[in-house]
Amino acid sequence: MISEQEAVENQTAAGTRRHPAEKQQSEQYPVAQEGAKAAQSPPEVTNPDLESLLAALEHERISGLAYFYWEQRGCPVGSPDEDWFRAQRDIREGT
Repeated sequence: MISEQEAVENQTAAGTRRHPAEKQQSEQYPVAQEGAKAAQSPPEVTNPDLESLLAALEHERISGLAYFYWEQRGCPVGSPDEDWFRAQRDIREGT
């Protein structure tokens, strides 16, 4: 419970009383006080864990398809790049 003195001290510029636990809007939302530019452009959100997971999944897909292509060609010795690049192209193009 707050005293009458504390309530008076917590008056806003408009003259209304507020509880001490209440924050002014500028305290709750500091971004709003930074200007229109900050309000117009949301912060860039990146997730390195998600990006590395997606890269690992793509690598696994390419690896499996390249192995399939290599088997289809009769498992020749050498030339793994041919199958890898074909698989990479096919996956990235969605074919």
